[in-house]
Amino acid sequence: MNSFWGNRYDTFKDRRYAALFLIALGALALLPILLPVMGLYVLARGWSAFCLARANRRNKLRYSPLSRDELHKARSKLVGN
Repeated sequence: MNSFWGNRYDTFKDRRYAALFLIALGALALLPILLPVMGLYVLARGWSAFCLARANRRNKLRYSPLSRDELHKARSKLVGN
């Protein structure tokens, strides 16, 4: 005695496996193209992050910090105006 759901599964199982096979075949065909492109993208992003970090490190202490006297005078000018 076959149930309704058992018949439905038997009807669609071959179609589902065929779709899965075609998707896997397409992924395997695109893999040699996609991997180098993704690798170049990752390398480019890493290089740009490295250059940005170096630039930020170089410009971090461009201006020397103010002394206490300079800070006091600057604050008094801001409060006085």
